Amino acid sequence: MEAPTPGMQNPLRQARLYGYLIEREGALFHPGGSHPLCSAGMTRRMIEAGWLVKAGDRYELTPQAQERIAPGAMSSG
Repeated sequence: MEAPTPGMQNPLRQARLYGYLIEREGALFHPGGSHPLCSAGMTRRMIEAGWLVKAGDRYELTPQAQERIAPGAMSSG
């Protein structure tokens, strides 16, 4: 698993914080969020890179991503 790109860092932090993200209007949002975190294209890239997995209508961190995204583990974007 390669390091997340700068565009992946905030969505991944939000996924860790909230436990999951939701897809709406072709973008990912945190639960109850009104501002998109990333596009559908970036979502696909994070799935292909092994950072996220789709679980029903939610997008969750993979177990490997949970290990790598600990508080303070990612550089501030």
